[in-house]
Amino acid sequence: MGWTLWRYVARRFFGAVLGVAAIVATMAALGALAELLRRSGGGEPGVLVLLGMSLLAAPQIAMTALPFIVLLAALAAFARLSRGSEIVVTRAAGVSVWALTAPGAAVAAAVGVAGFAALNPLVAASTLRYETLEARHLSGRASLLSVSREGLWLRQPETEGGQTVIRARAASADASELRGVTFFVSDRADETTGRIDAASAMLRPGAWVLFDAIERRFADEAATVDTRRHARLELPTALTSAQILDSFAPPETMSFWSLPGFIAALEAAGFSSARHRTHWHGQLAQPVLFAAMALIGAAFAMRHHRFGGLGAMAFGAVLTGFGFYVIADVAKALGASGAAPAPLAAWAPPLAALCVAAGLLLQREEN
Repeated sequence: MGWTLWRYVARRFFGAVLGVAAIVATMAALGALAELLRRSGGGEPGVLVLLGMSLLAAPQIAMTALPFIVLLAALAAFARLSRGSEIVVTRAAGVSVWALTAPGAAVAAAVGVAGFAALNPLVAASTLRYETLEARHLSGRASLLSVSREGLWLRQPETEGGQTVIRARAASADASELRGVTFFVSDRADETTGRIDAASAMLRPGAWVLFDAIERRFADEAATVDTRRHARLELPTALTSAQILDSFAPPETMSFWSLPGFIAALEAAGFSSARHRTHWHGQLAQPVLFAAMALIGAAFAMRHHRFGGLGAMAFGAVLTGFGFYVIADVAKALGASGAAPAPLAAWAPPLAALCVAAGLLLQREEN
């Protein structure tokens, strides 16, 4: 196939991707705005704030739907070529199905690379900003936990007596045990009133149980320190292990490039990184996935004149895409839970979709 024809098909496909993406992003923003209005009940925050939040939420929704965007774009682009008899003429000139669909697959793979290399950091930033505003204005939840190479920092919900910030060198996988832990106690004015260092802390219903603890209470603007030692000390808390684990930054709010460092920090702190590792491998697998979606859409678009028209073509392609989505979602859940290796959970569905696309195109080539 000549370079001119290759560019022509690629340009048609890329234009279809942009068009479908614009439609999906607009629908995502409107849907997010409607949901935010329902949750706010017409009260605070104002409509302008909710509109801004919906615009921040739309990129993540569109990114999640990007495989379907590529699939629908391939359907639209190749169906248009088929209706204009351009595919028939091209095939009659000796161009194979593989060569005809190669430009679309190449553009789709390039979109996948751009997705995790350039778009993902922007989408992650917008998602993080949306979740911050959502926690502030609607859910009332704030992030309790942050993880760094120095360990983890945990902020307990504020009480009438003030709040407590916890720093630990390491933790158990379910966050029920902390090691090398320090509790920083402050009053309602955010003034530090005490510090407790302990060898370990166990989370029990309604309390932290500290072992081998040294308690320091500050008085007279920290000029006087009251120090006490405790073999065992209980501190009340409303936290649960589930709340702590749920406070991890979702992988969707993190840039592809910053995920490896965060994964290393998670593992150093003793937590499971399966969820974030699966997401990172899923981003790497996007070029293969998008190329497969483009080939599946092209394969269905090439058959609609003889097998039931545009409606049957679209239904078959969307049904195939939905089946892939179910399989990918199950694989992602297995990877995030640690039941399956993260690379296998992330790469198996795209490779399977590529095999399905190859089978469909082989059938078109033989026909």
